[in-house]
Amino acid sequence: SVPPLHRSFPPRALRSTWRVLHTRRAMGAAMPGGFNEKQDPPTVLWIRSALGVQFGLDLELIGKDLACFGIRLVVTTDSGQAMRAVDATGLSLRCVVQNWRRSKQDSGRRFIEELQHRCGNGRRHVPVLVLAHAAVESEALRQQVAALGESVADYDPRAAGGYSRLLRWLVQRCVGIEKEALFVRHAEAEHNVTNDWNLRDPPLTAKGESQARSLAAALPVEAARAQLLVTSPLRRTLQTTLLAFGCAGLPVLCEGALQECGDAPCDTGSDIATLRQWFGNVPLFSFERLDERWYVKEGPNETRRCRERLSRCTGLLRGRDEVRFVVVSHGNALSELLGVGRHGGRGLSYENGKSFSNCDCRPFWLVPSGAWLPAPPSSWPAPSAGAGGADAAVAPNGSPLA
Repeated sequence: SVPPLHRSFPPRALRSTWRVLHTRRAMGAAMPGGFNEKQDPPTVLWIRSALGVQFGLDLELIGKDLACFGIRLVVTTDSGQAMRAVDATGLSLRCVVQNWRRSKQDSGRRFIEELQHRCGNGRRHVPVLVLAHAAVESEALRQQVAALGESVADYDPRAAGGYSRLLRWLVQRCVGIEKEALFVRHAEAEHNVTNDWNLRDPPLTAKGESQARSLAAALPVEAARAQLLVTSPLRRTLQTTLLAFGCAGLPVLCEGALQECGDAPCDTGSDIATLRQWFGNVPLFSFERLDERWYVKEGPNETRRCRERLSRCTGLLRGRDEVRFVVVSHGNALSELLGVGRHGGRGLSYENGKSFSNCDCRPFWLVPSGAWLPAPPSSWPAPSAGAGGADAAVAPNGSPLA
């Protein structure tokens, strides 16, 4: 839940010492023991009107979403409170979201100038996002904020994709987003229908081929922005990659570390000669990087070392120059890599914590901790306060988010 402002402050008797210490930290002074992220998590300061939250957003749910990324949300209702919070949070303050008009018509401008003055003394900058109806409606206001060197949300966060843009701005400035990926499970394959796990490297069914083509026709925004396709070299994932993303014009990396976790014949790939026999006339695929024994369930490919292998895969992606990927893999592998399915997910308001179904695709962000965390789908609206009505955010199943 969102911590009330008064909990950020010590008892009155200690307040002067607290302010001195945090002012020194804000000015860049060396503090005994240094900055402790466990005690002082990256913090978002949110300034709202005393009459309500911008766009009717649900700050409790937003605070819980941010907490999943290790970010604390502190909420205030006026500039005086906000400045005291700036002093109290010190170097843990990473960004500010504010409305524009509070006690005065130019309260937003005055706050930015005072914040820049204080941070300038410490030779640092705390970014500010102006989130207000006025900013959406007024080009003059957007230009005024830009002239101050700060950002404006020129969109309604309740609209499709609005929450994704808002959360991205906050997470990027608080902890950073190293990589982005659209994770895709292969389309329906023969063993998914027959439950015959003894089928060796089975192909897609006719229904599976149709699923993959349908994904191509409704190309997700995240896929359209990708720079590289990364796929498991099993036959069903290669077929899914070809049918769903073959027309995207992207290079393809066949990565053995993305193969399925189990050692049943259906989860065991084929040798390079067989892959070339099946896909040799497809210029999209190159198997030169694959080890000759990439499919043998020994060493890192053993079931008990699945998480180790997938961690190595994340390391390989981190080391690449590309930032945005489409990753095509398998149900169990994706559950282990992303913490979904039987692991239950991360608890984000927009998250689908269930196992991936055939041809299911979901966006994730790789944060500096090395974890893949769910990103809001491009079509997702922001959590809004209230149990219904015109301003209430509604999930795809039709139920209100708040």
